[in-house]
Amino acid sequence: MKNFQILFLTFLALCTACSKPPQEGPSEEAKTRLYANTFARNYMQIYYLWNKEVGKDLEAWKDSEEPISKVEKVRYKDASGKDIDRWTICTDDFDSFYGSVSGNGKTYGFDFVLYYLDSSHSALCAVVTYTYPGGPAEQAGLKRGDAIVKVNGKSIPPKDYSAILYDELMGGDKLSAGLYDGRTLAMNSREMYEDPVLLDKVFDCKGKKVGYLVYTSFTIESYKKLIEACTAFKEAGVSELILDLRYNGGGFSVAEQFLASMIAPPEVVNSGAVLSTEVFNEALTEYFASREEDTNTYFQTEFNFKAGNKTYSFSTKDANPGLDRLYAIVSSGSASASEAILCDLYPYMDVTLLGEKTHGKYCSGLMLTAEDFYVDYADQLGTEFAAEGKEYTANWGIYVMYSRFADKDGVTRCMPDGLTPDVEVSDDPLDGFQLGDPQETMLATVLARCGYQAAPKAAPRSVPAPAWEKVDAEPFRPGFGMMIKL
Repeated sequence: MKNFQILFLTFLALCTACSKPPQEGPSEEAKTRLYANTFARNYMQIYYLWNKEVGKDLEAWKDSEEPISKVEKVRYKDASGKDIDRWTICTDDFDSFYGSVSGNGKTYGFDFVLYYLDSSHSALCAVVTYTYPGGPAEQAGLKRGDAIVKVNGKSIPPKDYSAILYDELMGGDKLSAGLYDGRTLAMNSREMYEDPVLLDKVFDCKGKKVGYLVYTSFTIESYKKLIEACTAFKEAGVSELILDLRYNGGGFSVAEQFLASMIAPPEVVNSGAVLSTEVFNEALTEYFASREEDTNTYFQTEFNFKAGNKTYSFSTKDANPGLDRLYAIVSSGSASASEAILCDLYPYMDVTLLGEKTHGKYCSGLMLTAEDFYVDYADQLGTEFAAEGKEYTANWGIYVMYSRFADKDGVTRCMPDGLTPDVEVSDDPLDGFQLGDPQETMLATVLARCGYQAAPKAAPRSVPAPAWEKVDAEPFRPGFGMMIKL
């Protein structure tokens, strides 16, 4: 990302947005606001996909405003004031923010959705959708379908529940989870990598081999397990794949690229065909054109790149099973890179979607730090101003919408409201079956289309029928709805 910042010094002047050093006597808070607003405003002027549409707001941006809420206010909206861009954000805890997307961080290692406990909507429960292998939640005995009704002894209120969810159910050091069935499970959070390749297996569908892959986030480190899974599919003679993205809210665009290169027809991949194209703001479009720079992304098998402080080098050449068909399980929790990979594969192979309408996140963004801003633009800002800016914005950053992704023909199928499934079926973590069980509601629907015949077996629901009503809320997963450009 640092390369992008240096790249644009030659064609975008900062003088219209850069602030003068503070006068004597400002408070520490005022200084932080000055420097945080300076880097956030400048980055949005340079990179923001809708910088022209919000140009007046950018020009009126004052140094005294609270930066995090200001970025949210500046985001592009429709005529009624509703956010078109729901994803650009500023943060004063960039390390945790980046960790949530990379899969590394302090966690209990499980995910959930919210349900109302009764028809009067007087209380909520958090129903577990999955746990990460080896994590605190799994080790404590928590599993898909368990309903958490008490968090550290407290009920989950139907309103203003954010503090309990973020600070206690997803954060903190210790959790006491009181379950609907009367059990209480205790666990301690810990630093861990949440491996998004939750499950891979092969089903025999009347002699046809069908692979099943549950993937919860497009992390860079997942390349190892993805290569292993796809290689195993190839060795098993898999001809069709069920890619379960129902809980995948996005991640790194390079992860989309290497997974797509293991799924698409080998002849397409080996030819180096265009995987995706991008649409930028007017200034960046003109800049790339003036340099005759190719901004397309291509299928490939050899990957060599740097992300953060780590260099990656690996090959997917022998991991492509040569699929005839792709089935994708999707939901409103499928966003960003999950939508992008499906949009990008449509022109090249038979793709069938089953589940619920996807989120509709059709943009990719840059994760940029204030530190890099004050280092890269020190000459323009002045040495003293840049040094103080770096000091006062330590661990600040921004995730700014940078481009609209599209397939090889420039089509963005998930814009503006998401991908509509070919077969509608709702996720039901209360159906009594774990992910990968052929009778689990969504998987069973796909397998039926593949010709799989399972011997039916009874499984009691996790809660008494009728099932509880699901709360209409976006997933609470950290990093949800993000696609990051390196």
